[in-house]
Amino acid sequence: MAPALLSTLGMRPTQVIIFAVALVATPLLATAETSKPSGAHHAPKQLSKADVAAAPSASGWDAAYAEARTDMLAGHFPAAVQKFEALLLTAPDPANRLLVAELLAACRTWAQGGFVLATPTQLALSKPMVNRRTLDELAILYTNAVFNGVYAGIVIDVYNKPSSAAGYILPPLGLAAVEAGIVALVDNTVGFRYGVPQSTVSGMYIGYEEALVWLLWHDAHYTGPDKWGGKAVASLTWGLGTAGALAGGIAGTFLGTTPGRAAFMGSAALWSGAVVGTLAGAMDKKADTGLLAAGIALNLGAIGGALLGAQVSPSIARVRFIDLGGLCGGLLVGGLYFAAADRNPRPSGAAVSLGLGMAAGVAAGWFFTRHMEEDFPRTESTQSAMASVIPTIAPASNGAGMVLGIAGAL
Repeated sequence: MAPALLSTLGMRPTQVIIFAVALVATPLLATAETSKPSGAHHAPKQLSKADVAAAPSASGWDAAYAEARTDMLAGHFPAAVQKFEALLLTAPDPANRLLVAELLAACRTWAQGGFVLATPTQLALSKPMVNRRTLDELAILYTNAVFNGVYAGIVIDVYNKPSSAAGYILPPLGLAAVEAGIVALVDNTVGFRYGVPQSTVSGMYIGYEEALVWLLWHDAHYTGPDKWGGKAVASLTWGLGTAGALAGGIAGTFLGTTPGRAAFMGSAALWSGAVVGTLAGAMDKKADTGLLAAGIALNLGAIGGALLGAQVSPSIARVRFIDLGGLCGGLLVGGLYFAAADRNPRPSGAAVSLGLGMAAGVAAGWFFTRHMEEDFPRTESTQSAMASVIPTIAPASNGAGMVLGIAGAL
């Protein structure tokens, strides 16, 4: 019974239990039946005639003990305390009385402390999470930093118009390395908080999407000398993308976020602009109408995504599934339209099918992922390791053992 008891006493849900077992070879159980207790020991409680009359049979006591032990192993400590208290008064022999007394003491301690049982997975989830970026976030940030650096080099090429291949290739390569180095420097000195790399990337893409939509709108709305040249287009595109990255990183650092919330903001902006822009463009033959609607919806979607993301706290995995739904929906419905239209597709029909397909795909992705786990911002706080020692006597086959339970809060 001793191994089972030690295993039971070690089941502390939110504590780390380190048992230092010093088995003391005292013949408590061996002499309990043949010798009377000395004056140094407390005499066991005397049972009244009513207790003796109400005492269950041996088989009934065993069944009641099994029921109380089941409650204890299930984590129902208050209920187990009541049942062990009744069993203590009707124990058939000193050995069982000692066993029940120890289990009762343990359950009473756990009940008074408000402890609950937890699986290893639940314990891992209950641990305070460090407010530090994940490797997945860092990899995404490095990838997009290289992308932004390459585009910065292309902007330089547009301005300089090099006369050699090296002149075209070296600026993008050099600036890609510079931006990746900036990410490494910040991560190894200041350090990125949880969600900040993803908020930086989401801000960068929103900035690039803003540039794309408004540049196309300007090109469709204005003609002749009012159109912008290649230098202005390249500069504005890179400038808005970089400004979006900086804004996303700063907001994520000071306001707090998660990878899922940041990604959800970017996805809400993307799909809002795409769906509204295609549907508005289908209703009006003027290209600038759809682009204007897309630009407005893009900004409203980013704001709405930030607010809704703070409420639902989606994981980044859920956001990726929602993005997959929007992509698949647009391909499926749009592909079916082109297949049905054969050689005579209409631009308005194609725009409507794409817009409705993307909207349906995003809605389906949201619905089917509604039960996925949430992800919340992390804090800097850590719990102190408060320890306490709980001495316990555990019965053994040839005596008793003194168990010192050293408990520390996680």
